Amino acid sequence: MIAMELPKPLEKHLRNVIQESYHGNMQAAIKVFLQLHEKYGWKEQLHEDVKSVRSEVRRKGGIKQKAINDAIAGRAGTEKKKPHAKTQSRKGLAKKSFAGSLHLRVSA
Repeated sequence: MIAMELPKPLEKHLRNVIQESYHGNMQAAIKVFLQLHEKYGWKEQLHEDVKSVRSEVRRKGGIKQKAINDAIAGRAGTEKKKPHAKTQSRKGLAKKSFAGSLHLRVSA
């Protein structure tokens, strides 16, 4: 059993929501609350992380226009690289083979 003291206005608001939206079923209300937290709680953490990164970037003097342009052009932090290997086609024409690609995996 969970017992907690709430300020009177909050307790009244909670009781009204449970009565009106969940027909007085406290267990259903708590279940939905936990489902919503599971579904959307990570977004709050992401928001906090982004705020933290922005603060750090500002503290270090911001981002230069060249860095933004490079990122948009897809060359941020990269230098011109030579291909790893050359292969011959059946007609004898040289083809360049580039190894490596960027894979981004996001998990919730």
